[in-house]
Amino acid sequence: MDKVPGETMDKLPQGAIADISTAGRPQTKRITCLRLIVPLVILFSLILNLSLPATTEAAGIELGVTAQKAWNDVLNKADRQMKASLQRAYENVGSLEGQGKTWEQKTKALHTSNMAELKRLQASIRQTDEKKIASLTQSLERTQARYEPLFALYTAVNKQLDAARATKNKEWTAVVRAQADTLKPAVQLAREEIRMKKSELAEARKRKNTEIKRLRSMLSGADSVKRQIQTAKKQVSLTKERYSNVLKQFKQNLKQAQPSRVLSSLNQLVSATEKWTSTKQHVYTLEQKVSNHYIKVNQELAKRK
Repeated sequence: MDKVPGETMDKLPQGAIADISTAGRPQTKRITCLRLIVPLVILFSLILNLSLPATTEAAGIELGVTAQKAWNDVLNKADRQMKASLQRAYENVGSLEGQGKTWEQKTKALHTSNMAELKRLQASIRQTDEKKIASLTQSLERTQARYEPLFALYTAVNKQLDAARATKNKEWTAVVRAQADTLKPAVQLAREEIRMKKSELAEARKRKNTEIKRLRSMLSGADSVKRQIQTAKKQVSLTKERYSNVLKQFKQNLKQAQPSRVLSSLNQLVSATEKWTSTKQHVYTLEQKVSNHYIKVNQELAKRK
């Protein structure tokens, strides 16, 4: 008996029909879920951003919980114009502090680089004309080794001549003297060549010592700038101390919650922070001078290669 189309479907349980209808669409379900989740994530981010306090929009002074609460109370108490002035001064201090940290980091990195360059330059100066000295030394040693048999032979012939003279044997003495006379010009030329090579080596060593002294003197030219850096660092410490005192006064004024007094102490803090930051920048400028000086020494060394 032929089965009527759809008869099998009618006999299946209701849950099975639902499974069949959705079994071919697992990917569709995942996409639908993502479409629901993404808007929720965006909405949550917007709510989170709106819930942040207004003071986090621009970098300001790092305050503790109590001081931050007092600062917010001052802002709430101030009128519109005073509030704008307070926030502007507050943000200026934060900006200047950020600049100061940047100068500190740049100075530290440049100082580390300068120290490494100083060691490299010192090593390079010690090696001035080193290859030339080594070449001349090797040339002298080779020349001495080449003439060593000649000198040994000449010494032996002269000893024989002394022995012949001692025996008063004229014929032997004449033969040996002839040998010595034959060797003498060659020995003199050999000794002259060795003397010239020794003189050339001595002159090269003298020039090397003179050049090393000159380069070291040139390198030490940065010492005066380094002394300025030490003085500048003391100035940084003094301005930091001034900043700390004014900051302490600012926090004390916050407790009184008087906007005008807080603004006055904030303006003083801006001035103190600006001075502190400028002294840090000055230290960096001096470190740059040291770096530029080392560049000149390096260029001088490169001329000798």
